[in-house]
Parts: sequence; C-alpha cells; structure tokens
Amino acid sequence: MNNFMRRFGCPLGILVIGGWCIRILQSVLSDNAETIIVKFAIATLCFSFGLSLNIVRKRRNTWVKKLIVSFILLFFILWDLGYLVFPGLSSFMHFLALDGFIVYLVYVFCGWTFFD
Repeated sequence: MNNFMRRFGCPLGILVIGGWCIRILQSVLSDNAETIIVKFAIATLCFSFGLSLNIVRKRRNTWVKKLIVSFILLFFILWDLGYLVFPGLSSFMHFLALDGFIVYLVYVFCGWTFFD
C-alpha cells in the first residue's frame, strides 16, 4: 500500500493541490500580475508532476543533463511569458506545434527527465 501511494498518490496529490492553488491565485491576483505568477505556477506544477512520476526509480546524478534540462525549462518559461521573442523562432515553434498546451507537456517532460 505504501508503494502504491508513493507511486500514484503523490502525483495525484500534486495535481489536485496544485490545481486548487492555481485557481486561488487566479481569483486573488489582478490581471497584470496574474499572467506572470499563474504561468510560472503552472510551469512549476507541471515540472513537479514530472518529478513525481520518476519518484520510485533509481536516480542517476549527471549534472550535465540536469543543466541542459534546466536551460530548456528556463527557455520555455521565458518564451511562454513573452520575454524571449525572436521573429523566426515563433513561426518555427508554431511549425513544430510547440505552442499552447504542448508547452505544458514539455514542462512535465523536463521534470521527468531531470531525475531520470
């Protein structure tokens, strides 16, 4: 039962509690602050969910991979917030279908890969 809760309860708990926190942030914050804080909270929630999916595996600590994943995560957060804008990059990301919901899946993938 303990292994079951570690494997399935922790990711489910992160989703439920994170969803409530994001809903509370959206209702409390103003429009200008909401965009930045809520998008960052969503990125953190998705990354944490990805980390929790890999919780029972043996972890390999390679700092180079963690550094690369951190830069990719930082790039996508800055790009999602609109701070990192290149004219050709936006059309290239749209061509690769890396916009909208897929960015959240990239956050989950980065969390999963971080401790893989």
